[in-house]
Amino acid sequence: MRAINRILTHFILIPCTLCIGCSSHSQTINTKKLATEWINILNKHDTVALALLYSDSVTMESPNWEGIRIGRAVVKDTYSRYFASTPDMQQEITDIIASDSTVVIEYTFAGTLLNPEKNTPEYMHGKKYKLSACTVMSIRKGKITRQQTYFDQVSFLRQVGFFEQK
Repeated sequence: MRAINRILTHFILIPCTLCIGCSSHSQTINTKKLATEWINILNKHDTVALALLYSDSVTMESPNWEGIRIGRAVVKDTYSRYFASTPDMQQEITDIIASDSTVVIEYTFAGTLLNPEKNTPEYMHGKKYKLSACTVMSIRKGKITRQQTYFDQVSFLRQVGFFEQK
């Protein structure tokens, strides 16, 4: 009987204590799933489904604009503009690092600047680009509450011909 108890302890109790709080471990799995869902929805260009992943008061930062933008409506507006200007935009996950309340997503995004926004120089029209990016998200109650995205803006400008202009 003691041998059976030791075997049960080894295979049932020890693995549970190693996960440093099983609820935290399952929450980490949930943040990874959220990151994967975020990329999948981005690839479908579905701004309605995308906005549902965010809290009403989400804060967003990006090299594409100065300062912090706030609110779920900003999510829909921002990504609608991206998808309109680059209708073939696609993302591919490189790595996901997650905890119970934070997820870091390393990915590439690529496309062709087919419908540039007003005030975009003509030489950028039709240019292809591919960039590595990193997005850090804070997650609370299953919703994204903060998003910071980083990518090399100079690399983007190089790929769309900015430095070739006289």
